[in-house]
Amino acid sequence: MAQVLKPAVRKLIVDKAAVVFASEGYHRATVSMIAARARVAVGTVYTYFPSKLHLLYAVYSPWLKEQLETIAAAADAADTPRAKIKAIVLGLWRDTPTANPGLANSLMEALASIDPAKGKPEPLLLLAERRIAEMLAKALPRSRRRYADDLVGNLLLMAYDGYVINRRLGDLRDYEKLADIMTDLLLGRSENGEG
Repeated sequence: MAQVLKPAVRKLIVDKAAVVFASEGYHRATVSMIAARARVAVGTVYTYFPSKLHLLYAVYSPWLKEQLETIAAAADAADTPRAKIKAIVLGLWRDTPTANPGLANSLMEALASIDPAKGKPEPLLLLAERRIAEMLAKALPRSRRRYADDLVGNLLLMAYDGYVINRRLGDLRDYEKLADIMTDLLLGRSENGEG
């Protein structure tokens, strides 16, 4: 007889996994730790998630999507294209890695160690790139919208990955200056203010 999956049990496992990944990181977190926190058997966790990586994605995906919506709201609230773009860049590179450093770093740990043949459990990177491209399309002047594409979103996310890792290692940068540089690049501004 097939086991009936219960949304409340799945949510409990995800909620407890979020706490464990945030505090322990991906490598130190174990499915046993997560099961113990959720007060379920290890086998129950595997009934809902085929692997620890799938469970991490169940935690990380909604968190990242929420972070991206927070960034989009900040960009929408800004008055100028410059302020909008800067809100996007600072939201990605400074604010999201600090929103939950342990969780942000857990994905970096996991992806650095997965079997390339198995790949990622879901297309989160592509979804995030598209969301960033949408934000840029709203922020950039019409003449610069060619830079509002998935590849620029990929560039911003790859930098995000590096800032997540560097934050964990205590290697902090001048995020305001970095955001100014990236904003100037996207707006096509030169040192003398000309585009």
